[in-house]
Amino acid sequence: MKITDHVYLVASGKWGFGISQEIDCNVYMIDTGEGCILIDSGTGLETEKMDAVIESHGFSVKDIRAVLLTHYHGDHACGAARIQKISGCKIYAPELEAKAIESGDEKATSLEGAKGSLYPADFVYPEADEVIGLTDGEMVVIGNVALKVYMCPGHSLQDMVIFGQIDGKNCLFSGDFVFSHGQVLIQSLYDVSIYPYAEAMRRIAKMPIEAIFPGHGVFCLENGVEYVKAAEAKFNSGLLPQQLYYFT
Repeated sequence: MKITDHVYLVASGKWGFGISQEIDCNVYMIDTGEGCILIDSGTGLETEKMDAVIESHGFSVKDIRAVLLTHYHGDHACGAARIQKISGCKIYAPELEAKAIESGDEKATSLEGAKGSLYPADFVYPEADEVIGLTDGEMVVIGNVALKVYMCPGHSLQDMVIFGQIDGKNCLFSGDFVFSHGQVLIQSLYDVSIYPYAEAMRRIAKMPIEAIFPGHGVFCLENGVEYVKAAEAKFNSGLLPQQLYYFT
């Protein structure tokens, strides 16, 4: 699905647009003019579906230069190792989560307890050749696209969001940090933290965001900062924002 001149949605499961494996997150592809960047990578299951979408737009998995993982949960990160093997691309992730992705640590990534429920019972977190850890404020630049990352712990140990100007718009790829109309996703996992989540939301709400591309559900091309401000307002009231709709 072509969203803007250089941004594509190439995977999305049943909690989004239903164009790939059913538990895939939204996977966005950015054409930089010198290869492509993927934001997140899906589960790595039924990969022919995502590959077909990429090819329908005149690209190949081999054109991917970098995969930026917003966090280490399986529906976002488990497809990266396969893509790296095919394309030789670099994989980037939040610094505190990078080693768990690289080693396929199913306990650290909370996959261990989700097998047989959210994930198939025989699902395996694949090891990657190398995952480069990013810190707050670092940049990834490929071709004519410069992306800056911000660490936003809360949904997991060290979620990150990705900000850059693409096709003349200030774009935020928000992963599972914030969704449509200020929804969030707070799970009963060991690394979820409410107060840091609220503090991160206040910080990101100050950014000049126009387009916002969440990890599940719908994206928005205008006034995307209002999604963040809606979640911020709920946190500021001392309450929790609305839970992402498919978990209510």
